[in-house]
Amino acid sequence: MLIQARGVALLLIGLLVIGALAGACSRGDDGDAAEDVSVELVVEPLPLAVGPATVTVRLRDADGEPINGAELEIVGDMTHAGMVPVITGATDEGDGRYVSEGFEFTMGGDWIITVRGTLPGGQQIERTFDVEGVAS
Repeated sequence: MLIQARGVALLLIGLLVIGALAGACSRGDDGDAAEDVSVELVVEPLPLAVGPATVTVRLRDADGEPINGAELEIVGDMTHAGMVPVITGATDEGDGRYVSEGFEFTMGGDWIITVRGTLPGGQQIERTFDVEGVAS
């Protein structure tokens, strides 16, 4: 009986340690993620085609107020493997509006654009958008 109780106690301790480590390694509720931020993406010119494009991002807080002063990166990737991602910065143009610097669609097809960066308060942001039908 003593051996069983010791085994159960060790199992419980092990589960607590694993739970604590998993919580420490996750990006869960650590207060650094900006989940209540609205991110809007506009890609132009239309129709979308291989070549230069302007990617505009609008950031708004939970109250709908523009967020200025963020450091953003825009990453374009295809929905399939085999290409080098397109990575550009974005210029803060005021009123929560950020515009890409040199984004270019390098292949026709369906793309995924990820906006990620740091807000003025240090919070991290990352949103992903599907951009379908870029013409060759």
